[in-house]
Amino acid sequence: MIHKIGRVIQVNIKENKYTFLGLFLFYILGIILGAFAVNDLDLQQQDDMTKYLNGFLKLLNNNELNRMSLFKMSMIDNFKTIAVFWALGFTVIGIPIYYIMIGMKGFTTGFSSGVIMGVLGVKGIMVSAICFLPKEIIIIPCIIALGVNGIRLSRTIFRAWIKKANKDENIIAQKIGTYSFLTIFFSIFLFFAALFDAYISSGTLNILSRIAS
Repeated sequence: MIHKIGRVIQVNIKENKYTFLGLFLFYILGIILGAFAVNDLDLQQQDDMTKYLNGFLKLLNNNELNRMSLFKMSMIDNFKTIAVFWALGFTVIGIPIYYIMIGMKGFTTGFSSGVIMGVLGVKGIMVSAICFLPKEIIIIPCIIALGVNGIRLSRTIFRAWIKKANKDENIIAQKIGTYSFLTIFFSIFLFFAALFDAYISSGTLNILSRIAS
């Protein structure tokens, strides 16, 4: 079973390597734009961000943060993304939207990291590297793989729509099963990413905030 899953993933990567690369580049571009966006904040916005982050760190220091609630919120966010990505695969217009959404994900990551480093300075680099980078290493490959999975199905549906051939409908029906299976498979990793975010990242951030205070 594990060998079969590995074979499916290997073939998928080989056949769609340029799509993987394109989505990854959009993510990197999003990070760069997000980091630069921090510099465009005015003094009032920077002050608001500083107060928000300091308030969050205070909650951690006082152990007032409900990690189960944080886990639920992270799960909801992840599975909203999964649901949208899965649904887009059945549409012709889904292809550019995947690139936009992954670029926005990169923007959020770059902006958040920029704010943290701006508020905490050198310690912010350590916080981003220890608390957030491991989670991103889990989430981003899964999100990109889900995007490639959806783009692949969208292209198949588009070609079938252009040709209007009955035999292509059978191919689509076969690919929907693989498409849904891969979506569920990568969703498992996003479940563990939510656990990591709620318990490991927040716990590590708690320790680092105590050291910094």
